[in-house]
Amino acid sequence: MNSRWFYFLCSIEGAVAMVALLLIPSEGGSVSLARLGLLTILFSFILIFAWMGFRPPQLNRLVRPLPTLLSALLSLTFSLLLFLLRYLNPDALLPLYTRLSPLLWYLLVLSIQFTLYLLILKNGFHLDSLKQNRPVFIASLSAFCLLLVILLFVSLTKLGITKDDAYWGEPDVAILGWQFALAILLGAAFLNFKFSNSPILNFLLPFSIYLTASALWLSVPIDSLKNSFYAPITPPYTTPFPYSDAGFYDYLSQSLLIGTDYLGGIPPRPLYVTFLAALHFLFGQDYVKVIAAQTLVFALFPVALYWLGTKLHSRAAGVTVALFAIFRELTTLWISSNTRTASAKMFVTDFATAMGIAFVCLVVMHWLERRDTKSAVVAGGAFGLLLLLRTQSLIILPFVFILAWFVYKRKWKDWLIACVAFGLVMSATIMPWLIHNYKVVGQFAFDDPSQMAVIYSQYSFEGNLDISQFDFESESLGNRLLTFTLENPGFVAGFVTNHFLNTEIGGLLSLPLIEPFNGLRAPVNLYWIEWDGRLEWYNLALVILYLAVIGIGVGAAWSRFKWVGLTPLAFNVGYALANGISRFSSWRYNLPVDWVVYFYFGVGAIEILAWVSQLFGANFGVERLAVREKGNQLPNSKIIVAAFIVIGALPWLAQGFAQSRYISSAEQLTQQVIAHDSAAAEFLSQPDAQIIEGRLLYPRFFRRNDGIFSTTPWLIYKARDFSRFGFIVLNDRAESVIFPADSPIKLTHGADVIVLGCRQKDYLEARLIYFPELNESYQTEDVLAPCQP
Repeated sequence: MNSRWFYFLCSIEGAVAMVALLLIPSEGGSVSLARLGLLTILFSFILIFAWMGFRPPQLNRLVRPLPTLLSALLSLTFSLLLFLLRYLNPDALLPLYTRLSPLLWYLLVLSIQFTLYLLILKNGFHLDSLKQNRPVFIASLSAFCLLLVILLFVSLTKLGITKDDAYWGEPDVAILGWQFALAILLGAAFLNFKFSNSPILNFLLPFSIYLTASALWLSVPIDSLKNSFYAPITPPYTTPFPYSDAGFYDYLSQSLLIGTDYLGGIPPRPLYVTFLAALHFLFGQDYVKVIAAQTLVFALFPVALYWLGTKLHSRAAGVTVALFAIFRELTTLWISSNTRTASAKMFVTDFATAMGIAFVCLVVMHWLERRDTKSAVVAGGAFGLLLLLRTQSLIILPFVFILAWFVYKRKWKDWLIACVAFGLVMSATIMPWLIHNYKVVGQFAFDDPSQMAVIYSQYSFEGNLDISQFDFESESLGNRLLTFTLENPGFVAGFVTNHFLNTEIGGLLSLPLIEPFNGLRAPVNLYWIEWDGRLEWYNLALVILYLAVIGIGVGAAWSRFKWVGLTPLAFNVGYALANGISRFSSWRYNLPVDWVVYFYFGVGAIEILAWVSQLFGANFGVERLAVREKGNQLPNSKIIVAAFIVIGALPWLAQGFAQSRYISSAEQLTQQVIAHDSAAAEFLSQPDAQIIEGRLLYPRFFRRNDGIFSTTPWLIYKARDFSRFGFIVLNDRAESVIFPADSPIKLTHGADVIVLGCRQKDYLEARLIYFPELNESYQTEDVLAPCQP
């Protein structure tokens, strides 16, 4: 290599930096001493490198690992310094950045160039090393071309970006640019290390990822949920109470603890509801502790992605993808009060489903790699548990079986035996719950008919999400879907494709776009909220680049594992299709599988960096965790099946865990209240007066004309023309109660309560609230006024 031109290049770059510094406007029209000093430094570099160009020095002493490492560390230092000067506190530091940036950018370029130069001097430049990656190139090119065709299809048809009046929302949270770069950088650091497959290392790395996720997520204060959708904080309370779907799951879980067992119905997401019940059993009504405990469980999600990335590519890819997940969730927690989110701290199943799908992917890959019956049994049981977490995951099953068909190399007998074993154990896992549901509604069903009514309402031209049109006694969801599809095949194909592609586009938009960034301390730019389906030319170019890297990720997985490497993709496509069929997509509905996009991107990014390493002589070999030849270490198949059946039966077994807590008759309740407040006797003498008991949940106080504003707010929280408390009294039903009050009082959440009130159209108007265990009561000013409907 001709070193003369290298030094001349460094000198010319110094001249460019000097010109950039001179072009910065000066104050007062004169050159300051600080600028003069910077110019002197740059001019010195120009002269030194020009002299070195004419008389090249010998750098043999520097062709060692330590100088190369120091040069690389310098480049990282200058990069960090530039970033912090520009974005740590722009108001204070921007003038300093403006003046120092020409010199710092020059030093950054020099350090990068010297790192590469020393590597070339030491190891040479091996362009021919890329030949060994030819299978990856071919597979990557094929995947990239397919992705480009899909992009062209979306651009021409507008499917995937055209709003559906039945349901449409914004994309979910994107990874921030600096988080994106940091994750790749930290992941790439593991490329140059040779790891043994030691048990200690196999424990320490995922455990470190788990601790990182737990620490970062729990570091976000609980008041970040103050204005969130699913867990808002309403004064006088300082803790978040669940709302909407989160509140529904939560009070169903609490019904198990007071002996009313899902309020006599079929709860959706039974495994998650049982999980919440366990958390309440351990931590009571302390939602800060319950949320923290759930967060610690959900911190296993990045660990699952690490294992997936390590399995399909390398530890470097595993670390990169895990950090993507950690940083994205961190951003989600930061902005919980600024937009709709479904985070690890909210009682909804989307995050749990994402984690479940990641772990089931691992189990299915284990089966497809080993191709033995016992692994198929485990995979079937795990998939059954996934169905108890999110029913629509059933649409993934055909894609898993198709994938298995290719993995088994189209050997019918072996494939059929494995799929039958898979299906039988899956059925055995969910059978206890199906039997439970049969006892409740007289038919085998996963969900309560009211849940199926939502999907029913989506198969119509108008009145979507209006479940009143569903006849629970005579209508069949399957017949409705089939009939409407046969009558309107083009319309159904349109919205299924639209929501399917929107789910995939949402995953792509989890990667950062080129948008304004106002600083590390500034509010997060929620640019994705306003995205209307259009991209500026530079963002379109960026998306095409992302597709190329994703294609490389898919190609790398394919070249090493063939069909097994496409397992996450099969889960993604299956679940996205389920979104299309149910006519839902966007934000939290994409969350269970949108991680697959940044998963393959992370694999592709590390694969590219591995190629670059090979150019400079690195003997990089992607670690593959080989299948052990000593036989399967899993327990006996009967034990495995029994374990899955027991876990699948937990939502049913949880019933009867607690005896009925509230069994007093109306007369007994009346006597309790009268003993505390004699005025209750006069009120209860009215024919329309009612008395109920139960557990008081989610009290919130609202001033006149205030409330929670959403499409379908809970009746107790909708805006009304008077000040009041709204809360739920949980017994054998979730009773909506409103307590008129001019100022907030501290009603005790989670306490046993007796309420006297008047029945209104859609709620119970409380006149007197009595807490027996606390011996406290509250009453309205007109407690004795006659009840009026």
